[in-house]
Amino acid sequence: MVNLVIVSHSAQLGEGVGALARQMLMGEGCKLAIAAGIDDPENPIGTDPIKVMEAIESVADTDHVLVMMDIGSALLSAETALELLAPDIAAKVRLCAAPLVEGTLAATVSAAAGADIDRVVRDAMNALDAKCEQLGLPSPSAAKPASAELSPDADARSISIVVKNPNGIHVRPASRLVSTLSGFNADMWLEKNGKCVIPDSLNQIALLQVRCNDTLRLIAKGEQAEDALAAFKQLAAENFGEALEPEQVNNVAAPVPSRATGTAFCYTPFSPAVARQSTAPLQTEAQRLRAAIQSTLNDLSELTALAEEKYSADIAAIFSGHHTLLDDPELLDMACDVMRENQCSAAWAWHQVLSDLSQQYLQLDDPYLQARYIDIEDILSHSLQHLTGETAQIPAFTHPTILVADVIYPSTVLQLDPLTIKGICLRGGSNASHPAIIAREMGLCWMCQQGEALDGIKTGDAVTLDGVAHKITRAD
Repeated sequence: MVNLVIVSHSAQLGEGVGALARQMLMGEGCKLAIAAGIDDPENPIGTDPIKVMEAIESVADTDHVLVMMDIGSALLSAETALELLAPDIAAKVRLCAAPLVEGTLAATVSAAAGADIDRVVRDAMNALDAKCEQLGLPSPSAAKPASAELSPDADARSISIVVKNPNGIHVRPASRLVSTLSGFNADMWLEKNGKCVIPDSLNQIALLQVRCNDTLRLIAKGEQAEDALAAFKQLAAENFGEALEPEQVNNVAAPVPSRATGTAFCYTPFSPAVARQSTAPLQTEAQRLRAAIQSTLNDLSELTALAEEKYSADIAAIFSGHHTLLDDPELLDMACDVMRENQCSAAWAWHQVLSDLSQQYLQLDDPYLQARYIDIEDILSHSLQHLTGETAQIPAFTHPTILVADVIYPSTVLQLDPLTIKGICLRGGSNASHPAIIAREMGLCWMCQQGEALDGIKTGDAVTLDGVAHKITRAD
């Protein structure tokens, strides 16, 4: 007998799929459990590994449990739940890659009829066949040619567009592009100046360095190639979800002052020491990393909600982009490969993977994309806090303060109080970075690339930032 667990980011979606599936049941041939959404009324979209684990346990009185998932962190949560389960229960569990709605309905019918686990999985994976036949489309379960995943060929079709976004295809529009194209059953490649990437990875698209006025071509082959090309053309016409002109709204951001005075506070971003050696088995370390990534995804969801509540949808999109960037199974796979090859800790492996990615951004020759390295460092800091158990506290201030630092993370700036923080002065940094964008939205005086000018500044000094002269002075 096979029972099912439905895992979804949305409680409503999970319950809806469950209600549909129960309409297929005759008798007690299959039990269903649902683990959907998170217990946060203000930000309920997400997945919880503990909830998934408990759902599996509730229907584990059977031979097998098949877990049906939607996308992204649902898979991550299911994998984490599998690591948390007792070994005898975990051995019964199979994770299924089938589409959530159609796959769950097909699997329910199959399981209720008494099929074995392999047949139930096969029926779920082929769940789109009937729909495709009715619409006169080729079956998606048909085998793809081995060469289709490697590179485009003469049979592929393409469309080219000229990018009008002032800052090119950076993290936020790349996130829209990945999301839009993910729903099509086609082999796809993005091409710029002869270089191709598969558009299923936010990082790969961003590293393609697509700038304003660059020509970007989508190449597609397969059953839904034409649909994918049409969706790409429409998305480009909408400037990948970005407004090219500032919107006129009532709640205009605070004016950015060119001068600010306050007491200096020398701030150091959180950077824990990471031990390479691990005393735990690889499986345990991988489980810890999955849990830390999931906790970081939850943090980013909260930051997205906070940014939209306090400032604007554009600021919220920064952290939504961070969420999409982190919610990439390829990053986890790379870290697990590092752990396997080096017999190292999860924290050390994760530090290697994200630091390498950060360096890739730093080596780009586009200043706007180059400035995105600090976003990777921010994500790394949050996830290492969950991995090491150390926490970074943002100080509270009671008087006008100028924050002085080498660099600063976007999430740190978002959580500052503009009533007491009057300015930010960095040794490095960039005016094109997300911390700078957030600071300007908050009405803070922002200065960066001050270098040696900060050598003599100490916490407690009375300082003035002069944005016009681009310098920091200390009161005598």
